Amino acid sequence: MRTRETTIIRHWKVSWRAWLVFWIARIFVKPIFAAWPTTDRGIAALGHLEKVVDRLPRPKGVTIDPITLGGVPSERISHHRKASDALAGATILYFHGGGFVFCGLATHRSLCALLAARAGVPVISVEYRQLPYGGIGTSIHDAMAAYTELVGTCEDPSKIILAGDSAGGYLAMKVAELAATRGMVTPAAVIGYSPLLNLALEKHDPDYMRRDAYLPMNQVEALKDMWAGGPEPIVGADSPIEADPRVYPPAFFSVAQYELMRPDVEAMTALLEDAGQAVETHVWSGQIHAYPVMGTVLRESTMTIALSLDFVRRALGYRGRHSA
Repeated sequence: MRTRETTIIRHWKVSWRAWLVFWIARIFVKPIFAAWPTTDRGIAALGHLEKVVDRLPRPKGVTIDPITLGGVPSERISHHRKASDALAGATILYFHGGGFVFCGLATHRSLCALLAARAGVPVISVEYRQLPYGGIGTSIHDAMAAYTELVGTCEDPSKIILAGDSAGGYLAMKVAELAATRGMVTPAAVIGYSPLLNLALEKHDPDYMRRDAYLPMNQVEALKDMWAGGPEPIVGADSPIEADPRVYPPAFFSVAQYELMRPDVEAMTALLEDAGQAVETHVWSGQIHAYPVMGTVLRESTMTIALSLDFVRRALGYRGRHSA
């Protein structure tokens, strides 16, 4: 078993692009988010971001097919190159971030395309329901519906990799938890880019939380009551960090040095390690929350994606050797 010191790997070098993105987010984006109204109308207005991004040119070199998975609108993104290593036959099920409020298939299409190209396996991005159409329980319901159908339709159900950023990381961990506790086929691994692992973010040091590049704590607190709304309830543990760590498959996490999610990512890493579960966490200096979504724009994004896929290959390879 790896020691905790080697399980959490820190990266100190910051590219000039990452530095620029960090300060643009800090100076311009964070004040806008802090002042944005968390009413149904304000949340609905954020949905226009998805429509704007959807008009941009689509990633080249991949095939993008709209599908429905478990009754949930989704996209299947594939690359002509097929994996010939431990990832052969695998499928990545991706849940986008956005605080259960905004973002969708379009905003995360570039990241999913990069994952598909680098892994050589299909990536299915799920457009689960969000506020104001349903709280977190509703998002979990859609995520589980997509996973359940994927188990019965994918090439190899024992090689499903769950992935997500921010709120999507929460959903990836919840699906892993519920699949295990319901006796379903469990995912082979989980990838979380700045995953939301604890809904009680307000319990952390407020001075630290204020250092997040663009996520304002006041907006997180304003959304909490809405997150808990129906129509479907949150099933299982309210937060992934409260679940039995033994239910989780091998987990890869990445997080920025100063962001809202880091304390819980490091706490979850310790819980998984103490339970004897495979886990690897990377803490990156000078990055913004969920920076891998920027894809090839940042060197750090492509490095993190490569590291996450290398971890999954090792996890699949280890399991394959011990199941033979």
